[in-house]
Amino acid sequence: MFIENAHRSYDDDGAQESGPARFLIIVQSKDRDLGPDNFRGIVRTVKLHQCGHFMMGNVTLAGQTITLSGTYGNDGLPKTVDEEVYAKGVDIPRHLYDAWNTGGGWNSAGSEAQALRHWALNTCKIFKRFGEEDDTE
Repeated sequence: MFIENAHRSYDDDGAQESGPARFLIIVQSKDRDLGPDNFRGIVRTVKLHQCGHFMMGNVTLAGQTITLSGTYGNDGLPKTVDEEVYAKGVDIPRHLYDAWNTGGGWNSAGSEAQALRHWALNTCKIFKRFGEEDDTE
């Protein structure tokens, strides 16, 4: 989910483009149990391109190219990643996990969107400390 205004345009073929702008990626480790203790956010500068009906892009994290699609990078769901990528994230507070879990989003953000955006914007200093621009594609 873009957390700042992403410039939107069309390419020569009429396909939409968004970004580059800061984007909140929600991740979970494939090596941990599902739930609130496995719910982290990563903010990176991302550009999305229309691919059929979907907005998709790539970002490089911990030397791995991660494909993103729609809200939070996985159409409203956490992106399941390796532990090395997961380590790049910052724990999302339990109350925001609960808001996401009950927010009503389906293939998109739900009622939690503004709260998660606010958290990500206020947490950007932490993300910068972890080297946001070091692995941005």
